[in-house]
Amino acid sequence: MSELDPNPKSALGDQMPKVSVVDCSDDGIEEGLRKALDLVDGLSNIKGRKTVSIKPNLCQPNSAFSGATTDVRIVRALIEIIDSTMSCNINIVETNNFKATADETFKHLGYKDLAESYDNVQCINLSNDSRVRVMIDGSVFSSILVPESMLFSDCLISVAKLKTSADYLYTGVLKNQFGLLLSTAQRSQYHGFMSRVLADLNKLYMPDLSIIDGVIGMEGFGPTDGTPKHAGVLIASKDPVAADAVAARIMGLEPSRIGYLRYAQKQGIGRLDDITIVGSEIDETVRTPFTQIAARYYYLSRVALAFQRYARQLRNFAEFVRLTRSALSTVGLSAIERRMSYSGLWRLATDTLFKLQE
Repeated sequence: MSELDPNPKSALGDQMPKVSVVDCSDDGIEEGLRKALDLVDGLSNIKGRKTVSIKPNLCQPNSAFSGATTDVRIVRALIEIIDSTMSCNINIVETNNFKATADETFKHLGYKDLAESYDNVQCINLSNDSRVRVMIDGSVFSSILVPESMLFSDCLISVAKLKTSADYLYTGVLKNQFGLLLSTAQRSQYHGFMSRVLADLNKLYMPDLSIIDGVIGMEGFGPTDGTPKHAGVLIASKDPVAADAVAARIMGLEPSRIGYLRYAQKQGIGRLDDITIVGSEIDETVRTPFTQIAARYYYLSRVALAFQRYARQLRNFAEFVRLTRSALSTVGLSAIERRMSYSGLWRLATDTLFKLQE
């Protein structure tokens, strides 16, 4: 996140993205991460930044060995690498989850102790942060509440976890930014619009560097109720879509099957193909097929999400009709025509019908 821009362009251009894949054992995490970052020159666009935000996946207070959350040892290694390269403040950021507050999760998973061992590191619960509503021309959001700490951060490193998803087959870097939505209660309402929600979030919070913790991932009913799966890999890239595409292939998934990755490529956030893989090739020694949930449960989930999406759109339509009736009865059609252009009226209509509000 070089600079918080409500409507940023992709910084990736037409350049072929590079993704590193490195074998990594439990006792070789720092060495493995250094190699993964070196292979993609991962800190080159971070040097000189004053405040670096690290966003791990802490979706619940369960250990990294459960496959649910980012291993604190990877974040510790990342801090060591950053501190050996440059002088900056480092914020480990997360929001509350459905089981615990971010503060409780930081403490339970060792992040609070980690931060206290460095003078330049702090854990920030973004759910408690002051917030500013930022207007964006998003695919689904017309505005997003942005925590103050992210407004004043000039770099974002997303450290995701290699996991299956019962709803979307796969979850990794792009989905990690879903945790930057401040309203825990409202997140479930966005699941039917996930592709567009993630596109908006990843344009607003474009990671400068993406890392995927695949030392121990999760298969089955991910991203929270699955089974630990040892994959023994670290993945790094400056292109979040390419990182997710390579991670999906390692899990035995064709990236084009994942709807939100296809949509992110269409939106110019990154690339699904024409990727240069450095380090280990995705062969029989690296590819680790992850078990997905039974197809009948997956398709049942997709139907449920579709109904959720249609229900929200019908509710938006009802609200649009109510507002139209109220405006006509209060000021009349001629007054509305004098005050607003037809393009303005059309924009108001489409925003009411198709946009969400955080």
